[in-house]
Amino acid sequence: MNILDISDLHKSFGPKRIFQGVTLTVGETERVGIIGQNGSGKSTLFQIVSGIEPPDSGKLSFKRGISIGYLSQDPVLNEDRTVREELDASLGEIRVKLDAYHKVTNLMKSASPSEIDALLKEHEALNSWLEHHQGWETDHRIDEVLLRLNIPNRDEKISLLSGGMRKRVALAKLLLQLPDLLMLDEPTNHLDVKTTEWLEKFLIAYRGAVMLTTHDRYFLDRVVQRIFEVNSGVMYCTRGGYSDYLEGRAERLLHETRVQNRLITLLRRESEWMKCGPKARGTKSKARISRFHQMQDERERKEDRQIGLRLEAGHRLGHTILELIYLCKTLENKRLIKALSLNLKKGDRVGIVGANGCGKTTLLRMILGETHPSSGKIVLGKNTKVSYFDQKRESLDPDIRVEDALGEGYWVTVRGERRHKVGYLGEFFFEAHDQKRLIRTLSGGEKARLILAKIMLEKTNMLILDEPTNDLDIPTLQLLDDVLVNYDGCILMVTHDRFFLDKVSTGILSFEGEGQVRYTEGNYAVYQERLKSEKKERAKLLSERSAQDEPSLTEKEKSPNARKKKGLSYKERRELESIEEQIETLEARKKELETFLANPEAHVTEKGSLEAWSIEFAEIEMALQVKMNRWEVLESKRG
Repeated sequence: MNILDISDLHKSFGPKRIFQGVTLTVGETERVGIIGQNGSGKSTLFQIVSGIEPPDSGKLSFKRGISIGYLSQDPVLNEDRTVREELDASLGEIRVKLDAYHKVTNLMKSASPSEIDALLKEHEALNSWLEHHQGWETDHRIDEVLLRLNIPNRDEKISLLSGGMRKRVALAKLLLQLPDLLMLDEPTNHLDVKTTEWLEKFLIAYRGAVMLTTHDRYFLDRVVQRIFEVNSGVMYCTRGGYSDYLEGRAERLLHETRVQNRLITLLRRESEWMKCGPKARGTKSKARISRFHQMQDERERKEDRQIGLRLEAGHRLGHTILELIYLCKTLENKRLIKALSLNLKKGDRVGIVGANGCGKTTLLRMILGETHPSSGKIVLGKNTKVSYFDQKRESLDPDIRVEDALGEGYWVTVRGERRHKVGYLGEFFFEAHDQKRLIRTLSGGEKARLILAKIMLEKTNMLILDEPTNDLDIPTLQLLDDVLVNYDGCILMVTHDRFFLDKVSTGILSFEGEGQVRYTEGNYAVYQERLKSEKKERAKLLSERSAQDEPSLTEKEKSPNARKKKGLSYKERRELESIEEQIETLEARKKELETFLANPEAHVTEKGSLEAWSIEFAEIEMALQVKMNRWEVLESKRG
């Protein structure tokens, strides 16, 4: 049974047609993805379904009594509430149903025979509703959702939250409500990889229906069962995930190309005829003129516009491109980076991954010279020219017009070619009237396109990209993937987009906690394999260590009457005393080295160098781990 039926939907904003006779259905437990270029109508469709925006015409039918939950790209929350209060407010219906359930339960205890049947029915209906909405596990679910979405402070005011945290709180509210139809507009924005993977599993197991739009192509591939593509007001449906969609779209375009070839021939003939003078046309039928305009409209609808993105390194890279030498960074007593060394080679495209707040953007800011390392060196080559795509789009002045973001005058130079700004910005989907708008009025996707347009004009050979895929539509991402793979320079990029990392990166720099930052040669899939392999190795070592620690028993000792030996042997007691002393010595030296590494200039009289201290620090940490593991084993035996 369908939870939603849409038929012959039409919607326009002024002269712009968004939907032209769109029809789609969503099953009760179906998960569907909506994709298309920015501005194609994805968010408008969600607003129409949720009742925020009315359609011009068409019919929307819902299953009777369903609840709808909508996560917009910019959710509205109560500024005066705390996170805890906002989440509690989202559970209002569940609280009401729980109160009603307990009330009916009490009434049943003293009900007369004539009342009991009605009360039993009501009791059963309430119990069924609460089970479906997991009303019996509310407190447990709140803890899990806050943990999984990385929302640490329940008592923080909504008004003090960042944009990313606000969206996570809004998402948490919906996941706790469990509506029958869950509509999510770009839910993976501002989520790290670990959180995104948890959300994937949550939605796959979701009991209701899900409609979502996202630029995360792996997310689409793993979660949805059908994809609807919005293109020029028309909806195309493909069964399956993103991989199936790509195959289906290629097949559709192949068919349309054949149709287009015939259409172009007809258009050429009709165009030649239309160019004849009025006298010649006067003898022709009005139907033929009408057919010409109809064919022209059809061709315009079928032509997909692509962003005019082409990147070339403007300078030849030198021998030294970028070197990080035993880089350390501590911020507000939190160690972000510890003794990181990296030497960028020509052609390297390094993806930087890690949890939110671990220091990825801080690393980029140090490379750009906007902040300084606690210790260590950053060396940029003499020929290295950097362009920066910042996560918050702060490189754009919000109080100037779009056209002025490219500099003064009416002309720009693109790869040696002089171009008029109007035509150049048009390739990035900024129409003439859009180019007069203030930058503060642009959407996230429009700002991203404008930064890409600016970067194309800069003669650089190294790109630093901080969350470049946020707010970009899938067609633009497909082109960006291809452009970056063929870029002649080097790239450092922070992103949570796994598909993007798999396709573009040649190496992964991973922030793994406690200041540990490691480099893995290869793309994201190779990095994931490394993590899996290390996890298996750790499990194997723990298993072997556990087996070694188990005393080998003789047959006599194995008997039920055998006397169990308790405590440590004399040799083990001596070992335990020795280990405790060694741990104390190692921890004292570790503290000294932390002081040296945090501010090496203040300890120039001490013996040793920055490199030697960094190596010693790493060795001490490893030795401490081994000693602590053995100490735990001996302590457990001592009882």
